Amino acid sequence: MFLTEKNSPFPSFSPFRSSLKRSPLHDFDLIFRTFDEKLASRLKDLAFSSPSPSVSLQWLSLAVDLLSDTHADASAVISAMTAASGSSADSRAFYLDHSVKILDVCNSISYEIEKLRHRRLLMDFAVHLLKSSGEGDAPPAPEKLKRAGECIADYERNSRDFAKRRGFEVREPDVLIRDLQNAIVTISPRGKISTIERAVLRIIYAVGLITVFVAGVALSSLHGLPELAKIRVPSEFSWSDSVNELQTAIFDSDGRVVLTEIDDVAARAVSLRVLIDGGVIEVGERARLESAVKEMEMVTEKMSVNLDRLDNGVNRMFGVVLSVRNGVLDNYRVGPVEKRHK
Repeated sequence: MFLTEKNSPFPSFSPFRSSLKRSPLHDFDLIFRTFDEKLASRLKDLAFSSPSPSVSLQWLSLAVDLLSDTHADASAVISAMTAASGSSADSRAFYLDHSVKILDVCNSISYEIEKLRHRRLLMDFAVHLLKSSGEGDAPPAPEKLKRAGECIADYERNSRDFAKRRGFEVREPDVLIRDLQNAIVTISPRGKISTIERAVLRIIYAVGLITVFVAGVALSSLHGLPELAKIRVPSEFSWSDSVNELQTAIFDSDGRVVLTEIDDVAARAVSLRVLIDGGVIEVGERARLESAVKEMEMVTEKMSVNLDRLDNGVNRMFGVVLSVRNGVLDNYRVGPVEKRHK
C-alpha cells in the first residue's frame, strides 16, 4: 500500500484555511509550526552522510527515540488544544485502536532483539571454545573446534522454532504494518467538526505517518524482509522531504535492509567457520585464528551494546504510548460523568 499525496485522505488537510475563523485562545499556526519544527530538527539526526547509506542498530535506536519524542510532543499539544473545548469520540477512539497496533510493533521488535541476544550467546560460546587451548601455543583441540563450528552453524541457521521454545507469540510483521497503514487512511473528518478537532486529526495523521515509516524500517531490517511500507508524506508537512528522501535512500536497491552490526557478525562467522572447518588448526595458523577470534569479539560486543540501546528505546516507546493510551481511557471514563454534572 502507498500512502501518497495523491491517495491521502487529506490532499490539503489543514485547519488554517482563510475561510476558517481563528480561535482567540489558540494560535494554530504557532502550535503546528513548533511541532513541525521539532520533528524536522530530529529528522536531521537520521540523515545519512553517505550516498550509499547503511542502516545500523544505532540508527534504529535514534529513529525509535524520535518516534517516542514525537508521540510525547503530539500528546502534549493535543492535550493543550482540547483542554478547554474537548475532543470528539472519533479522535479518541482512533488513538485507542491505533495505539494497540503500535504496542504490537514494540513487542515484535523486542522479540527480534531477544532472538539476536540468544544467537549472540551461541557466538560467545564459540569464541570461548576457540580461545581455549592446550599447553603453550597449542591450538584448540579438535573436539573444541567441532563444538565451536556447531555453535557458528546454529547462529547462521537462526532456528525458526525459537519463538515456540521461548514462549513468544508475535504477529507477522507485514500484518502489523498493513494494520498501521489501514488505520491511517481511515483518519478523516466526519460531518461538521470544530477547528480544534480538525487540528487534532491533523496531528494524529502526522504521527501516524512517522510511525509507519519507523516501524516499517525497523521490522523490515530486523526480520530480514523486503520493504514492508511504502510511504510518501504529503507536501503540506514541512518535514515531508526528509522522510521521503530517507525512505528512498534506505530502500533504493532491492528493498532489503541489512543492519551493519548483524552483517559484520555474519561476515566474521563465515571467516571463522572456513578457518576451523577441517577440524584441525595447524600451529602456523594459530595467529590467524587469534586474529579472527579477536575481530569476532569486537563486532559481537558492538552488536550487543547497540541491541541494548535499541531495547531501551523500544521500552521507552512502549511506556510513552501506554501512558498516552491510559490518559485517553481516563478521558473516556471521566468525560461522560462530568457532562452529566454540568
